[in-house]
This record gives sequence, structure tokens and C-alpha cells, in this order.
Amino acid sequence: MIINDNDKISSFQCFVLFVSVMIGIGIMFMPASVAKTAEQNGWLAVLLGGILSFAVFLLIFKIIMSNPDITFIELLNDAFGKILGIFFSLIYVLYFIIFSAFETRLIAETAKEFLFNLTPNEVLIITFLLTCAYISRYGIEVIARICEILMPGIVVIIVVLSFFVYQRLDFSNLLPILNIPFLKLIQGIGTTIFSFLGFEAFLFFMPYIRRKDKLIKSAFFGFLVTVLLYEVIIIFATADFGAKEMQTMIWPTLNLFRDVTVLEVVIERPESIIVALWMITTYTTEIIFLMTTGLILARIFNTKEHNFFVFSQLPFIYILSLIPQNISEIQKFMDYFSYFFATFVVLFLPLVTYTVLSIKKKVKKT
Repeated sequence: MIINDNDKISSFQCFVLFVSVMIGIGIMFMPASVAKTAEQNGWLAVLLGGILSFAVFLLIFKIIMSNPDITFIELLNDAFGKILGIFFSLIYVLYFIIFSAFETRLIAETAKEFLFNLTPNEVLIITFLLTCAYISRYGIEVIARICEILMPGIVVIIVVLSFFVYQRLDFSNLLPILNIPFLKLIQGIGTTIFSFLGFEAFLFFMPYIRRKDKLIKSAFFGFLVTVLLYEVIIIFATADFGAKEMQTMIWPTLNLFRDVTVLEVVIERPESIIVALWMITTYTTEIIFLMTTGLILARIFNTKEHNFFVFSQLPFIYILSLIPQNISEIQKFMDYFSYFFATFVVLFLPLVTYTVLSIKKKVKKT
């Protein structure tokens, strides 16, 4: 697969891609999910979850820097041989397809609930997938440029909206601190992990990065912005509703911003702005996932372009996205996905690959 020099991304574009790929569907549900385990200590669970996720990325960085000119697919082949390497590469394909299916179904459910009440889920899903696939056909540099335009605006708008929400908050709802068993806090951290997933896509981006030596810096600021944004939302939501009430909500983040009365001056349904913002964040995550899957398949089949593979995965995403019966079932599946599949793909498999490559390297030297 030939990589042109104009299809490489700068350090700032890496930073924007980190933020874009991590902030997705989790931002709408995370406050309620964390409150069920960590209660009013959700902000602490998010902070520790962010630190843990960054530590996992450092492990990934160490692995991919063992040979920065090739992707993780070639490293899998080097470690396990071609047949097992392709098998594990296909597991990553399955991982990103299932992840995309979650994103797609939830964006359809949200759009149907707040914007297009009479439109069938099937129509919303197909429209969303085709829109994302159209952009994902282009190279990583084009997608990074789109994220450069969209992401700063989203962050600024959320910060501005938070300023209006701040005036009605009761921060005593955040007290007492650490009044829950340690095991519950650990469960809360596990719940937040899903909201940070997406950074593992960088396993397959290394040949496209101009300044590989600055990737850690880009990742650090990407995680920092994401953690700060999540912290603002969960602290504000807890202070506004209290942990007990928040546990019963389906859309806590949306409820937090929908009562910003200043928006009613300029728009009839202020929640539509929040839904639109969230759709954009999910859109950027989805196009990165579709492109990543396309790149993996292009590497496996040794083709010059990934365009065909972007569209070939859409039927599978469509079918998988329709399997859950409702939002509650989607969240249950997302928890299983996060605890088991993501742990295997994001942590266990890279760790085993690195160990096998290190052993092989030492054996060769001796």
C-alpha cells in the first residue's frame, strides 16, 4: 500500500484526531452509568479512567515505536506468523465494526427521539452510514482536516454552554467524597473506559504520521482535553441533578444543557443544538473507525486503496446496529464490549505481541 507524502498528518492533526476519536457516544450516557457505581464520586472515576487509558496508550506507543515505519498488522505477522497475524488483524476489523454499530444505532435512536420522530431507524442508520462512508473514502489527511475544523468549535460551544449552566448548580451534591466501597470506585472506573476508547486506532496510523517523536505530546494533550471536557460534564451534571436522580436518566448530558434558557431567545427547541453537536462528534468518530477498518483490510489484502473496504463493511454494521431491542439493551451490550472485547483488543493483544517480539529479538541476538 503506497502512502503519499501529502497523505501524512501533522502533530496538531494527531492531537485533533485523538480528541475526535475519543469523544463520541459515551459523552451522552457516561454521567448516568458512572453514577450507578461511583455515585457522586463519578468525577474521580473519570479522572482515574483517563489516567489509566493514557497509561494503556503509552504501552501501545512503545509497541508501535519498535518499528515505526510499519503498521500493527505487520507487527502481528512478525510476532505470530502470517496466518495467525491475519487472524488477529481480522479480530481488529470485527472490533471496529461492532464499535461502529454501537455508534450508528445510538445516533439513530437520538435523532429519532429529538429530531425525526416519524422516521424509521433503518432510514436514519443508512443515511448516517452513507454520509460517513463518503468522507472515509478519502485519506487520513482529509479526515484530519475535517476534524480540525469541527472539533475546536464543538469544544468552545460546550464550554460556553457550561458557563450558563454554572449559575444554577449546587456543588454540595458532590459531597461527601469517597464515601463508597473501593470496589464500587473500581467498577466506576471500568464504566468510564468505554468513553475513552478509540485511541487504539493509532495502532494503524504510524506510517501516516510526520513527526512520530511528537506523538506522545499530541496524545497527552488529546487525553487532557477529553478528560477536562468529561470532568466538566460529570461535575456539572452531578451538581445539577444529584447522583441519585442522575442514575434514573437516559440522557443526563442532554438534560444538563437543554434548560439553558438563553438559547430559547434564538431557537425554539434548544436541545436540538446539543443533539446536533453530539451527532457531529459521533460523526467524526465513525468516519475514523470506517477508515481504520478500511486501512486494515487494505493491508491484509495488499491493495493500493482502502475505498472499496469502507463500503464493504456497511452491511455488517447495519445488521449489527439493529440487533439491540432498545437503549437499555444497547448500554448492556456496550458494557460487555468494554469489559471483555476491548480489554482483549486494546490491552491484552498488544501486550502479548510486544512480549513475543521482545523474546524473538533476544533469541536472534543470542
